[in-house]
Amino acid sequence: MGTWGKDVFENDAASDWIALFDRLGFLAVTTPLEAIGEYSGLGKPIPAETEQTFWAMCEVVAIAGGFPAPPSIDDHKLAIKRDAGKILKIPNLRQRIMVALERLDASETELKTLWMSAGEGGDFEADCNRLRNSVLEVLAR
Repeated sequence: MGTWGKDVFENDAASDWIALFDRLGFLAVTTPLEAIGEYSGLGKPIPAETEQTFWAMCEVVAIAGGFPAPPSIDDHKLAIKRDAGKILKIPNLRQRIMVALERLDASETELKTLWMSAGEGGDFEADCNRLRNSVLEVLAR
């Protein structure tokens, strides 16, 4: 797992996903949701890379809904703004995000374990809660 910092986009998986978003636009939003769904019922923890792309997707949805973008993705703001309306109209997006959040909450994830073992579990959980609240606020509008 290539992670070089705590920011949502400071890892290889999220960087690769945002590059996919640049190419596919709003269609890329569903890929992290589908990936988490694949681990449902398998009895295996959700891989760190899968969770990293999910949180990156949540950040993009929040930005599409008007939340500020972190400086780390300044180069991608135009693509997000371009597709903001389409992102927010993806069928069942709120429900699919809620299901993914429930799956992440229901088990100890690989990513959470990694941040806990690094002594930064509190910061990781705080950022996840910020993203959760932001994306749910956007989708409740």
